[in-house]
Amino acid sequence: MTRVADQVGDPGPTQGEDEMPAPARAACLLGLAATLITGCSVAEPGTEPAVPVVAQAADAAAELRLPLDEYELTPAENQQVQRAVFDRLRSCLATFDLAVSLPESRVATYPAHATQLDWLGGHDVTRYGYRGPPGFAEEMSAAARRGSRPIVVPPEAIAVFFGDTAVHNGRPVPAKGCDGESQRAVNGGSDSSSVDGLAPGVSPEQGIEWLEQQAADQARADRRYLHVVDRWSACMDRRGHHYDTPDDAQGDPRWNREEDGGPAPSPDEVATATADRSCRDATNMSGMLRNLIAQREEQVIRARSDTVRQVSALLHRRAANAAALLPGAVAGSRGRSDGAPGTSEDPAPGQ
Repeated sequence: MTRVADQVGDPGPTQGEDEMPAPARAACLLGLAATLITGCSVAEPGTEPAVPVVAQAADAAAELRLPLDEYELTPAENQQVQRAVFDRLRSCLATFDLAVSLPESRVATYPAHATQLDWLGGHDVTRYGYRGPPGFAEEMSAAARRGSRPIVVPPEAIAVFFGDTAVHNGRPVPAKGCDGESQRAVNGGSDSSSVDGLAPGVSPEQGIEWLEQQAADQARADRRYLHVVDRWSACMDRRGHHYDTPDDAQGDPRWNREEDGGPAPSPDEVATATADRSCRDATNMSGMLRNLIAQREEQVIRARSDTVRQVSALLHRRAANAAALLPGAVAGSRGRSDGAPGTSEDPAPGQ
């Protein structure tokens, strides 16, 4: 058996109680280039503060950044680390006359937080429904994993890849296999040290992602987000699509699950996805999620500052080591080895 190794036409809503007034919506859409903090906002019912708008449109990709992103690597730096890891994997496996088919190492082209923020801006739903354009699912998955794509390890290479044996064909296998050796190379010669504040089983390299997921889980349980979901469901009902949550709509078993090469999405799927996108816009679903997650991430940065800085420092050491291992590579300039957030400007994800 093989094992998989992680690397590391709807005219739009009619005016209703769950929608942003048309003049406000138009004004906000004109200002999408502004940042979330200073951009247009939608006032929630009652006394809740205004929430910045995040539109379900491709040109809103830059609005999907979150506070902990400043402590991570850029997409280009993540690609560089992956390239260095792959080079070491190939070299190590070759000493045992083994090889694996490694995925192409390339910069992720979609925003890392698109799925997390219930954002359909990259799907082109009027043509592709929930499936997205060709290759979309793979790219979205890779973006969420910081550009990492899984490696399928053939049966004959499993023991050496993962270090399940000490010796192979008379040659000693590195501790934790060739996978461990390649990770030590980008770490600077040692296994990653533990970082306080992370749950057992969470590797330090994935510490920021884990902290982000904790914040996202809390945000999705927040009554303000649940209220948005209720309004979204009512909006969908008025269009003849009956679902409790966006996940129910997107995961409807009637939709074809084949990502590429399968039948085109059905008219029902396209109609549902188009209505879904309109209702997410009408309720500012992604804006509310982004706002709630950002609040919690800011709390994490304050309350777990040592954990955040330690993980960030490790990530940036790995990027610097990867640059040294790759001929002609240039170390990134945004991040700093002390784990403090960088200051230089990078292209917005998905731009």
